[in-house]
Amino acid sequence: MRLFALCLGWVWAACAHAGDIVGVLERSHQLRLHQFEAASADSERAARVRTTFERLLASTASPPEVELRVVTGRLNAEVLLGRVLVVSEAAGDLPEGERLLLLAHELGHVVLGHWQALGALYRTHIPGEVRPETTDPVAAVLGLQAHRLAHRHEFEADAWGYTLLRRLGFGIEHAVALLMRRGATPDTATHPATRRRVAQLRAIDTQLDHPDLASGQAAALVADRDR
Repeated sequence: MRLFALCLGWVWAACAHAGDIVGVLERSHQLRLHQFEAASADSERAARVRTTFERLLASTASPPEVELRVVTGRLNAEVLLGRVLVVSEAAGDLPEGERLLLLAHELGHVVLGHWQALGALYRTHIPGEVRPETTDPVAAVLGLQAHRLAHRHEFEADAWGYTLLRRLGFGIEHAVALLMRRGATPDTATHPATRRRVAQLRAIDTQLDHPDLASGQAAALVADRDR
């Protein structure tokens, strides 16, 4: 479940036409959007995804401007351009609790402004035109900071999505089942290890059941969401 392709090589590949770094990021996301094939209009699986998404929006206070695109392919979900939620129709095969969390996690990225935060980070390091002489000197530090920001965003989206899932009557078993569908993966450039994500969700689950036990990062993430 990806939000952004943060790999600098992917961003540089979109630099055929130099310009502002945020414009480059936008072009790279547009290129990715063009790679997807829309699901068939009569797909029952796609219809289930759309129904679940409408349920989420109806349960979200002040839902953001977001476009849902249901596409073909293996199970995947990501947000592009900060407002386009791309979900494979394979999500229609998931149990409702897992499908809700899959979509709620991605919706959390939109609600929490993660695209805007990413753009601000890149613009801090590359304030002017994107050229090798401006990008090469900052590539290492930008890559490290983008990696850390991506992990923070994943934890925040997990917290936001899971809190909404609980309000809809589903529990930790659905969250763990979804995260384990691809096995116990290690840390990557864009995502924390599965065990770390599950540990945070269990902490949030305990905090939601026993507010008096709230402490640490999990509680802070939930508190931040409610401000």
